[in-house]
Amino acid sequence: MGKPTGFMEYLREVAQEVAPSDRIRNWDEFHLPMPEDNLRTQGARCMDCGTPFCHTGITISGMASGCPINNLIPEWNDLVYRGLWQEALERLHKTNNFPEFTGRVCPAPCEGSCVLGITSPPVTIKNIEYSIAEKGWESGWITPNPPQQRTGKKVAVIGSGPAGLAAAAQLNSAGHWVTVYERPIAPVACSCMASPT
Repeated sequence: MGKPTGFMEYLREVAQEVAPSDRIRNWDEFHLPMPEDNLRTQGARCMDCGTPFCHTGITISGMASGCPINNLIPEWNDLVYRGLWQEALERLHKTNNFPEFTGRVCPAPCEGSCVLGITSPPVTIKNIEYSIAEKGWESGWITPNPPQQRTGKKVAVIGSGPAGLAAAAQLNSAGHWVTVYERPIAPVACSCMASPT
């Protein structure tokens, strides 16, 4: 780890959010980006704990503990701390096809499993993951990577949720032709919609 005492020196800091009263006016991002220096400081809080429960996705008493896709969290936290963002993205992509999704929607059981959380607020893992993916898009490091050769096999994936899309991406990278199917969503009447004038 780049900063062995970082967890003792720095406090947890989370991204600021747009007020709910303003969020309801649009579909824009409501988590405000953190400055890079703050993200590096948060990466420094990741301690060399020896047993990183954050990335060992297991079920305990029917509840998720740690990252369900076994992200290599301590490794990319350290890379962010050292300012090696592209390497952090490569490490993140080893276990996660779509960190731009999971960094937004995952409930972050990794943070609940963070060893630092035993005595202090845990590392802001979810925010760091999100920021790695965003930096990857902004820097042009995330690009199409079609397979070099096709197998000629066709595969259907049912469901366009994160698991379905990840499965489709893996099958595509193996060279198969993949079609993702999703059921049509019926229109829903909503009393919150404005009535026509």
